[in-house]
Amino acid sequence: MPEYLDFKLFQPKARLATMVQGVWSTSVASHNQNNIKRWLHSDACSGIMFNLGGTIQLNGTPFSMGAVFQPVSKKAQVITLSPGAMVVGVRFHPAMSFAILGAIYQQATSIVQTQDNVLAFDHLAEQLKKVPGHYARIVVLYRWLQKILSSVDNIPAPLASALQALENKRSPGELSAQVPLSQRQIERQFQKWLDMTPKYYQRISRVKAALKLLKINPTTELADLALNIGFSDQAHMTREFRFIARITPKQYSQKVTDDKANIDSTTLTNVISNKNDSDANC
Repeated sequence: MPEYLDFKLFQPKARLATMVQGVWSTSVASHNQNNIKRWLHSDACSGIMFNLGGTIQLNGTPFSMGAVFQPVSKKAQVITLSPGAMVVGVRFHPAMSFAILGAIYQQATSIVQTQDNVLAFDHLAEQLKKVPGHYARIVVLYRWLQKILSSVDNIPAPLASALQALENKRSPGELSAQVPLSQRQIERQFQKWLDMTPKYYQRISRVKAALKLLKINPTTELADLALNIGFSDQAHMTREFRFIARITPKQYSQKVTDDKANIDSTTLTNVISNKNDSDANC
């Protein structure tokens, strides 16, 4: 049974690109027969979603209309969209949600509007409901981000350097040699801004990098991939995948292959259908 899910993504440029991974909009056709579930891979980041219609669930917890804070992602999560659902959102870079909100949420949380809320989520949600189409909603959200982030400082330079060092395969114990902070100060910065240790961030970073490479080339030899990414061996990579991505590398590779085959099959069916329609009109 085909799934009628539409998804659009815009990746910011210039200064906003240092704070925001992407602004996105998605919807499920009202005639879709079933709910649609998707895995959201862990990236040590957080975001804000605006539910504009239909029902959505995050890890089984339902959320009604309005804005929802997404917690820092430490493990893969499941989002469920009902027929007719319409959602728009923003995904921040690591630690940026704390820079903007001054707090870290432990679980997905509906935003309670207050009169002195300078972020004006209720007003923004109303604006998003009024505009038609994915790109128009992305533009509205993007302009709101430009306005509120103009007065927000980026994350501290030492923390940014530490994050980059970990992504470049530096070990957590080497960070004090890379940034002007002691190991204890680095640990405190990570807990304050990301609610995790440098070691756990590195674990997420490795799994994220492996997922990205497998999506590009699902036939990659897993043993070679494990060593290239920084895992001790393939078994180590599999354990980390199970814990953080909630799927094994082999299962993910097969899923990428199957998804590609389904897309190719759908494309071929559409080509044949269009050709038959054309022949019938001749």
